[in-house]
Amino acid sequence: MDGNIPALMPSVLEVRATAIITNVVQFTAAQSCSGFDWLTLFLEYVRGAAGGAVQYQIQASPAVYAGWYPLSAIAVGAVAVNVDTASNIQRETITYGATAAGAEDFVYGPILLRNTVENFRVSFVEVGVPGTPGNFGIIAVMGVNR
Repeated sequence: MDGNIPALMPSVLEVRATAIITNVVQFTAAQSCSGFDWLTLFLEYVRGAAGGAVQYQIQASPAVYAGWYPLSAIAVGAVAVNVDTASNIQRETITYGATAAGAEDFVYGPILLRNTVENFRVSFVEVGVPGTPGNFGIIAVMGVNR
């Protein structure tokens, strides 16, 4: 086994059954991930029309009712001797645009939790063709290193 890939004891959870979405931001219910080391999302999008796209954001809460924090993306700056490095970080929102009619499945993750996140949720909205919304579903697989 590759030493860089953890052996996981998975827990599978249907976060949102594949169903129609709208052009108004919606949120999944809060899902507990307390005690887990890893989270991977398996997502499905079915466009409502050509050009359909879903935009989603994964949010984490460090403790019950402590507020929601979007995951972030970081671009590390160039490192040079004798000069401080400037990096950029922003909240991350992901857009997935369908390439064909029919269900399209994709994966986000794994996300390293290391028992530091109590709950997570996902916001989502149709952004491609708001008048012809698609369908969106999410399955979460959480794991603990053995």
